Amino acid sequence: MTCDVVIIGSGFSGSLLAWILASQGMRVAIIDRLHHPRFAIGESSTPAADMVIADLAARYQLPALAPLSRYGSWKTHLPKLRCGKKRGFSYFRHHRGKPYTDTPDHEASLLVAASSSDEQSDTHWLRADVDAWLFEQAQAAGGLAREGCRLTRLEREADRWHLSWQADDAAHEEQICCDVVIDASGAAGVLGVTLGLRRQDAALETHTSAIFSHFRNAGSWDAQRLAAGDASTIAPFRSDDAAQHHLLEHGWLWMLRFDDGLTSVGLIEPGNPPDRTANLDHLWRELLRDYPSLWSLLESADPVQPLAAMGPLQRAWSHASGPGWAMLPTTAGFVDPLHSTGIAHAVHGVARVADLLLTDRHASDDWLTYGTAVCDEIRWIDQLVSAAYVTMGEPRLFRAACTLFFLATIRFEQTAKAGTPPHACGFLAADASPLRRDLTAARNTLLRAAAGVADVADTLASLHESLQRYDTAGLFNPSAANRFAHTAPR
Repeated sequence: MTCDVVIIGSGFSGSLLAWILASQGMRVAIIDRLHHPRFAIGESSTPAADMVIADLAARYQLPALAPLSRYGSWKTHLPKLRCGKKRGFSYFRHHRGKPYTDTPDHEASLLVAASSSDEQSDTHWLRADVDAWLFEQAQAAGGLAREGCRLTRLEREADRWHLSWQADDAAHEEQICCDVVIDASGAAGVLGVTLGLRRQDAALETHTSAIFSHFRNAGSWDAQRLAAGDASTIAPFRSDDAAQHHLLEHGWLWMLRFDDGLTSVGLIEPGNPPDRTANLDHLWRELLRDYPSLWSLLESADPVQPLAAMGPLQRAWSHASGPGWAMLPTTAGFVDPLHSTGIAHAVHGVARVADLLLTDRHASDDWLTYGTAVCDEIRWIDQLVSAAYVTMGEPRLFRAACTLFFLATIRFEQTAKAGTPPHACGFLAADASPLRRDLTAARNTLLRAAAGVADVADTLASLHESLQRYDTAGLFNPSAANRFAHTAPR
């Protein structure tokens, strides 16, 4: 067999790219070692992701894709694909051995909206449904698709790639040659291993691991707070309708709620994951018991599959593109789920690679520039995320560190809203030199304050002054009492 492009990996980004390319007449093959549907995390979308998806649907005349860009349209047009409503980000600070409490000015919490209504909100993706659906769309558009395949050959000879694989239920191998190979294999890093590229994980400053599963019967945080006489978690949006972050004394817990009653729950802690022989259920329950308000939400929750451990989460390859090959962003590297960057970065990479392939620029300087940019963006995400971890113990500094991320993503969204195609914008405004320079300087100032070298109040005042021209949402406004109703253009 021959084709133009082979994509290794059929998760959402690989399948989406295959769908786009096949719909535009390219001969595409997509192969995967596993089968759909399958469990996956990396479930929280953002306005940046939604903008890219909407643009892809319009650019390549894919009306079936457009509903994924908004919660309202998703529920109307794709009701069989399970999802959850995500109005923004919510954060709550807990102390070991004590029930959660907050102050009238919300020192222990932060709600940052990313949309102005439920209809226009972002989504949590039930990845088993979404990934399988995108895989089906790629096949329907004409893509050759193979699941349950063990790759036996991946070699480049005379400017052509030669691949062989054998399916689980097949007696013989299949072979194919192509011009371009795209690696969408995620953590497997198939091309990185094959080409002998360098891993640069140690250069990343974030170092975390995770324990996670999907649960049924998880309690509602908003209902618990209302029962305690605290209505501050339901305005300007319900905190349950968000990427909910519960900040602990060592790490944090995510809660992402889906409309069918499932809740994705994961514990992120600095350092390496538990030993493979550890009893994850015991570790999970022992840790949550230390936080009474969280324990009351999850004591009766039932995992729908065994708890899993993963880590270190961080990975980065030295290169993300070369002659006849490229990695999609979540293969090139990953940092951490704290700021929900995974889906957005992945679809942004899909948009860039699709544009290059469909305009026959996969042998040009632009192709190499793509890989350089992706690697740089991973380092930029790492700088923003690691600052949040360093400052997590001091509420005011942590909120300021999160604000650096919000300012970066707002700039990206504003640029796209103003008419620049999203794929032409650097992810999280990584290519916006003045903004990135100023955010980097602010980050360094925050790190000094976290180390006790600089006064916290003076640091925050300095940041407010130096970043005021970027703060179109008023995120440094103290009178907002950590409640922000709208932060980005929609």
